[in-house]
Order: sequence, then C-alpha cells, then structure tokens
Amino acid sequence: MREKTSHILVIMGTRNKGWEDLIAGLKKHKDFIPYVTASISEAVMIIKNEPIHIVICDYDLPRDSLRFLRKVKSLKPYIEMIFLSENVNLSKATEAMKEGAYDFYQLPVDKRLLHTVIDKAIEKQILFFEKSALVLKIQEQFDYRNIIGRSKAIKHVVDIVSSVAQKNVNILISGETGTGKELVAGAIHYNSPRSAKPFIKLNCAALSEGVLDSELFGHEKGAFTGASATRVGRFELADGGTIFLDEIGDVSLNIQIKLLRVLQEREFERVGGNETKKVDVRVLAATNRDLKKLIEEGHFRKDLYYRLNVVNIEMPALRDRSEDIPLLVSYFISKLNTDKGYQMKGIGKDAMQILINYPWPGNIRELENALESAMALAEGEIIEAKYLPSFLLLNPLEHNEYYQIPKDLTLAEIEKKVIEFSLKRTGGNKTQAAKLLNIGLRTLQRKVKQP
Repeated sequence: MREKTSHILVIMGTRNKGWEDLIAGLKKHKDFIPYVTASISEAVMIIKNEPIHIVICDYDLPRDSLRFLRKVKSLKPYIEMIFLSENVNLSKATEAMKEGAYDFYQLPVDKRLLHTVIDKAIEKQILFFEKSALVLKIQEQFDYRNIIGRSKAIKHVVDIVSSVAQKNVNILISGETGTGKELVAGAIHYNSPRSAKPFIKLNCAALSEGVLDSELFGHEKGAFTGASATRVGRFELADGGTIFLDEIGDVSLNIQIKLLRVLQEREFERVGGNETKKVDVRVLAATNRDLKKLIEEGHFRKDLYYRLNVVNIEMPALRDRSEDIPLLVSYFISKLNTDKGYQMKGIGKDAMQILINYPWPGNIRELENALESAMALAEGEIIEAKYLPSFLLLNPLEHNEYYQIPKDLTLAEIEKKVIEFSLKRTGGNKTQAAKLLNIGLRTLQRKVKQP
C-alpha cells in the first residue's frame, strides 16, 4: 500500500533557475516531502538514512551519472531515479534508461508533468514492493526447513534438499501420489541461485503426446490445425530458472527423445519451426512409477533416466512415518483455519489415534482432505472422532481384512471382493473408493455394474 507522503530527494544543479521553481513546486505539494542537496556525497548519506522514494538528479552533476545510478540502486533497489538536464540527447536518455533510470527530461520541466511522472514512478515502486513481498512469501512457504516432520525418513529428505538446492544438478523425485513431491521441487528451486527466475510446472500425465510436445517446446503459427498463433513453450518460459516435470514416467518415447536433447544440448526447436532455441534450465522431474521397470519393459529410455536421475529423492509414504501425523494435523488445522475461516482449536485424542492408525494410501493429500471434511462437519472447536470421514472409522480387523487376498477365487471374483471392501471402507463413497484403488471413477462404476 502506498504511503500518504512521498519522500523525494532533489540533487540540484546550480546553473539553471528551473531547479528553484521545481523545488518550490514540490514544497507546495501536500503529499511530497522534499530533501535538497547539491552534493553527491551528502545525497548518498541521505539515501542511506532517510526513507527516500524518488531521486531527481541533474544528469550533469555527478562525475559519472550512470555509476551514481548503480550506487543508488545497490543501496535501495526500489528507489526510482528521474534525470534532468539542460542538454538532453537520445544517447544520454537511452543509456540512462537501460541502466534503470525511470525517466529523463529537459530542464526546465513543466511542474504538472513532473508531478504526474512522480506519481507514476511511485505506482511502479508499489508494484516492486508487492512483488518483493510475494517472492518473500513464496520463499518462506518453500523453505526446506518448513517440510513438516521429525521422522528419520523425512529428515533424510530435508538433508538431501538442503545439500543439493544450491547445486545446478537435475533431480528425480520419486514416491507415491500425495507424498509432497511438488513441495520438495519448490523447496529446491526457491533455495537455489535460480530462485529469482521462473519456476515452471507441468503435469505430463494430463496431456496427450501432441499437446505435451507443444506445451514443452512451443509451436509456430500454422504448425498444425488450430495453431493460429506462435506459442512459447514451457522450456522457453523457464529459461534461467527451473522446470518441474511431474509424472515423467507417463511421457511417450518420442517426447523422451526431445527431452534428452534439451538435457544434453540445451537446445530444441518449436513444433513446426526451424530455428534452434538455446535455453539454460534446471530440470526437476517426479514420478510415482518404477522407472527401472519401465526401462526393462522398453517404455522409458535408460539414457534419459540417467540424465534426470543425477540425484534421487525418495519421498516416504505417510504410513512409513506415522510419527509425523500429529505435526501434519496441527499444520493443516492452522492452514484450514486461515484459508476457510474456521476457528478449530485442536483434535480429540481418539480422533488423533484413528488418524495415526490408518494406512493412508493417498498419503498427505488424503490426510488434508480428511481433515478438511471433518472441520466442515464439526460443530464445536475440537475435531472429534465422529466427524472423521466414514472410511476412517472401520475397526482394525476390517482394515486388515481389506488387505487379505481371498483363496479359491477367480481373478474377476477377487477384483469384485476388493471393490466391495473398498466401498465398505468408504461408506459407499465411490469417489473415495476409486481413489483407494487408484482407478478412475467411471471405471469403478462400470465394474460395480458388471455381474
């Protein structure tokens, strides 16, 4: 938010009466607080010690105006500088703007014009602060020290992330769905030297081969039916930064060849184009599939695997770190209170024990969904066991029964039994049952109808 007053430092020349009129106009403006000096050394001290927003400077006063501009930006990057000169030429103005000056005007300058320019420079400054605040918030969110858990398994993940984040190597993040692979990818990027550059994410499993090709590498106008304009791909957007390719195990062999070239040569062509594009991108990939098995089956390239898997981070399943569940529950209650406006103070002992005992096939994502459901239903300030989703309320025997394979049954009969148990566990909720079985809802509905 903009402060009511803007602090403006004027570094004035002595040869032109225009400076006196300029300063008088600033002093009369109710929202401007001017500081005036004709000394560069004094100006530096004022910038260091006062909340200066704008610097208006005689371009010909410092021995090296552009060096002075760089000095100001190094002290306080948000300060906008406006240069004035009796002898403006295009070369001077262009050079100053390239170095970061906000604008450049001929003296004497119209008072109304100058005040308008100051207001616009302040608006730009507000955007700078908003962007800086957003970047800081994102960096805090993805600080690897915020990866929740005290278990040995999750501490091992944190140790790897803290070790490799600063190193420019590709990383393969493996683990079951819902274990937090994207969170770890974000922590790596935002704690790396590339943090100020783009972090581009793409779920490869959600797209067909043709669409994925265009999304990754872009396409030229007219490259295919419907390509009415040139499109910049994700690798170009990520130049200088990081690209996160989720579900890399679902990528076709044709796309794998193109990915291998980008990793090896740092170059590619857009779909339908001939121009070779050079990029500098760090690749983080994630998968919930066994890539080594896919290699054996001929579905994944071994050379691409080794390019991606310079460092491997294996995300532990939630059932393998159940001691972290109380910490995660506390975090999600606080998060949902903020996001949804709830005022939940905690969770009952019985409810917590149920959460600890449950195997969580959907991992952390499933835990968050279960807590959100419970908080929506809860009538008091404590999450009690009765508010938990019905699939969590089965007794341990029923949980064990789910994992037993019945004997003397055909494969079709076993499948039907597993579906029945899944629906029983979820209280008849087909959407939840489909998630437990890792199949689509329509597939489950079709199988339920089968005799």
